[in-house]
Amino acid sequence: MTVVCLGYRAGFVEAARRRNLDLHFVVDKLKPGLSGLSCTRVTDLADGEEVLRAVTEYPGGDISAVVTGHEHPMFAATVLRSVFGLPGDTDPARCLRFRDKRIQKRAVSPAVPTAGCVYLKPSEPDYAALAKCLGATFVVKPADGFGSQATEAVHSQAELDDYLRRHPFVSDVRTVAESFVEGREIHVDGVWWEGRLVWAAVSSYLDPLMGWTRGKAVADAPLGPAESELADRATRFASDVLLQLAAPDTVFHLEAFVRPDGELVLGEVGARPAGALTPEVLRMTHGVDLYGAAIDVALGRAPEVPGRADEPADLFGWIYLVRSPNRDLTEDSFRDRFELVELDYPAPENGREGVYGRCGHAIVKAATHKELMHELRAIADFNRSA
Repeated sequence: MTVVCLGYRAGFVEAARRRNLDLHFVVDKLKPGLSGLSCTRVTDLADGEEVLRAVTEYPGGDISAVVTGHEHPMFAATVLRSVFGLPGDTDPARCLRFRDKRIQKRAVSPAVPTAGCVYLKPSEPDYAALAKCLGATFVVKPADGFGSQATEAVHSQAELDDYLRRHPFVSDVRTVAESFVEGREIHVDGVWWEGRLVWAAVSSYLDPLMGWTRGKAVADAPLGPAESELADRATRFASDVLLQLAAPDTVFHLEAFVRPDGELVLGEVGARPAGALTPEVLRMTHGVDLYGAAIDVALGRAPEVPGRADEPADLFGWIYLVRSPNRDLTEDSFRDRFELVELDYPAPENGREGVYGRCGHAIVKAATHKELMHELRAIADFNRSA
């Protein structure tokens, strides 16, 4: 049985191997982990036509399922399921509810707090008009974006004009402007099966993701028992959102903000596993394999997820490392200063810069969420010190 995987994620390789499944990757970037694996390269994974041509060529009709751990191939995955009669969602309109931020926020009821969201037409870049309906500070980003790419807060006409100069576009539905939501940024990751939540965990980011363009660290860790009330509320909130969006069977990643008064506000939700190293640290913390669950769901099988268990003995968190201004900083520098579960910080001549400015990563553990976030903050500061 061959499973087509749109975009490379190492976790799918291991999950497929444990299930005795063959994988064929369709990718737009060649990564070292693809060495020795079956793959086809395309220009754009968001282009359903190109992806369909690639899969029609190979492996053709000999496929059992399609999975992805990325946001932009979601529509192409829907096309493949429809054409090849594969299990899973084949409704393109529903797929858009999990891709387009404007469509998604219009699809939920007023009972779900969301940021105000409108399309930004390049022919009408009127800051005053947008501020009147969204507030003096609003956020501009691609309507179907991912990874906080081209996501920036705007406070004036000059800043809006500068954004449009650096990120030009012509489509009236390419970019959205959203009201700015003040609050802590959390996310819920889990498995939705037969109309209900069968497993979920709540985590929080060290800093708002949008701040990475201003030098903030990108890091993340699960909540601990001390915040069980917030975790319970966030889990119920995620369930309500997924019901209102008529979610298909899926592994999902939902982002939300916790306002200073405690209210939860929907950021966005995707019908795919979380990015970065979140699935890896959730497996270390809770024993869940979200990659495996995604494959199970794609095959139409009941997903393998842990039952209710005691609180984990340790929490694990991850941080993306950037290239330090101190060129003498090495892996040994980090290991001498911190107790690390995992570390990747290649020498400058061997490294490359990825999403969020990433050139490496670290994984750490602690007994509590507070201790874990303190350690991640210390690593971030050390990473950025000259």
